[in-house]
Amino acid sequence: MNNPFVYGEIAVGKAFVGRKEELADIARGLQAGERIFLISPRRFGKTSLIVNLLERLKNKGLMTAYIDLYRAASLEQLAALFAEEVLLKSETRLETLARLAREIVPLLRPKITVEQDGQFSAALDIGKSKSEQSAALAELFDAAEKIAKKRGKRLVIAFDEFQEATALGGEPLEKLMRSVFQGHHNVSYIFSGSKQHLIADMVNNKDRAFYKLGRVLFLGKIPEKDLRVFITERFAAMGATVDEAAFRRILSEADSIPYYVQYLCSFLWNKCREGAGLSEKLVAETAAHIADTQAPLYVGMLENIPLKQRKILQVVSRNPGEKLYSHEVIERNRLGPAPTVQVSLNLLIKKGILEKENGGHVFCDPFFRLWVVKNSLLKSV
Repeated sequence: MNNPFVYGEIAVGKAFVGRKEELADIARGLQAGERIFLISPRRFGKTSLIVNLLERLKNKGLMTAYIDLYRAASLEQLAALFAEEVLLKSETRLETLARLAREIVPLLRPKITVEQDGQFSAALDIGKSKSEQSAALAELFDAAEKIAKKRGKRLVIAFDEFQEATALGGEPLEKLMRSVFQGHHNVSYIFSGSKQHLIADMVNNKDRAFYKLGRVLFLGKIPEKDLRVFITERFAAMGATVDEAAFRRILSEADSIPYYVQYLCSFLWNKCREGAGLSEKLVAETAAHIADTQAPLYVGMLENIPLKQRKILQVVSRNPGEKLYSHEVIERNRLGPAPTVQVSLNLLIKKGILEKENGGHVFCDPFFRLWVVKNSLLKSV
């Protein structure tokens, strides 16, 4: 029997947990032509949600495309990704692709080749000057609308880690994308990002190109009831019972974050298969073991963090969610001037170590929090 708990990869099918309401809501919006910005902390299952969403829409007859901007390190690579996902996958015959290249994106002078495995790939020339690149990219992006209109089907394009568009092309690329996308009536867009402060600024800052371009959704943690069903059913299938204390400890140690819940449960499942009884004690011991195995990574992270920020991490590790801006908390923990605390917190968020949650701050990696608690000299705060 294979381990049913999946982490470190996209969860599809039975490995995908809950999100029924989110899937239904976003699917309705995209089918109706909406542009949606999906903002989520890392490890909350954002990409898995998008992949399952696109599969659902594809089964309903819509065309879909998924573009991960982490894969692009230049405007040329962005153009190639867009062409491969939107243009090449919308047609099937090579001669049709050649016609598409001549009629829809001639400015890019595309060269479409067939790889040994039968897959198509595109090499694009977007020019060297900024004006050439702008014109070529505008033509490429607008090709999505032309294809959808020609096929008589709605096309849904998902841009994952969309905040990276800023790094790729800055304000000019953002303005170009908006000018093209807002004129599309047969293409729906979902823009997602895990660097919350960056993508939130893209849509909430009135000086940015994507200001109020679409609906903004924040992806929260999976409801407890859905996690309970998911966890208990999978352990029951191999003869293990998850009592209330063990379940609560799983959520506590993993901070109810989907990735870390599956990570912890995967280790627990292996232990139970080997004969161990699932208990609150086993959950705590397993979580501590996982944290210990990551020690080299955590030590390396701390080496690049100034002492004042380490002190804040110690405080957050023992009091997750506490509002560190209050005078009482700052004084009790001797954190220094409030403005300095604010700067440190912002830097820790920027580094992806802490996240804001319900007015306080928590670790993005709950096992890092466990390790800090165990190795902290700050025993009482």
